[in-house]
Amino acid sequence: MDFLKKHYEKLILAVVLLLLAAGAVMMPILASSQRTAEEARIAELTRPKVKPLTLEDLTTNEMTLKRVQTRVDFDLAGSHNLFNPVRWVQKSDGTFIKVKTGNELGLGAMRVTAINPLSLTVSFDEVTGTNDTLKYTITVVRETFPVANRKSTRQVEPKADNSLLAIKKVDGPANAPTSITLELKGDRDPIVISRAKPYTRVIGYSADLRYDPENLVRKGVRVRDQLILGGASGEVYNIIAIEQSEVIFSAKSNQKQTPIKLSAAIK
Repeated sequence: MDFLKKHYEKLILAVVLLLLAAGAVMMPILASSQRTAEEARIAELTRPKVKPLTLEDLTTNEMTLKRVQTRVDFDLAGSHNLFNPVRWVQKSDGTFIKVKTGNELGLGAMRVTAINPLSLTVSFDEVTGTNDTLKYTITVVRETFPVANRKSTRQVEPKADNSLLAIKKVDGPANAPTSITLELKGDRDPIVISRAKPYTRVIGYSADLRYDPENLVRKGVRVRDQLILGGASGEVYNIIAIEQSEVIFSAKSNQKQTPIKLSAAIK
């Protein structure tokens, strides 16, 4: 106890010095630790860890964009009735027909079911008479002519030249020729005929027509024939040409020409 009493100041001073020494030693350590912590905080603030962005589902956006970029065609002339109310037209028999396309009546509903060739035929039928009275019987059939004028038979002399034909040459004996060369009036090229072989060629066509709205069927119509569609007061159409695959109509009211193609598959 005496020792403590005599030396307590020294002990206190020693403890204080030890504490100061410990403090001096700890200061750099604490400063370094504080500096490290500050640098970590600064790094966290200046270079934060960012989560990678996740891809958003843009499917609906892309579909919307695609719809916007796609051209839309509005059909105002279709089968709807908003802008195109359906017309019902009364036919000549009093019944009504629904007009949807415009081809239910008139030439739009006309069908050409057949086109048939019309021929020119020239035949050498016989020889009559003898010597100075020798004559050749020659028949000319033009299927394009009206029935009354379609067939013409003439007895002509070996050098005949009449309103129907002109004989240019007779081969073989005059009373039994093997062939005759002649020219038909209105034709430029001569033709050759014999008893065994008549001359024939296509010079036109006739057509078979069907018009369903009026249950109309016409067989063998020819150029210059007329049709009336729509009853007695309907439109008059003249047939102005018949080709191998179509018939051409001309409306009498305005001279508008309309070709109708052959549709032989429709019966």
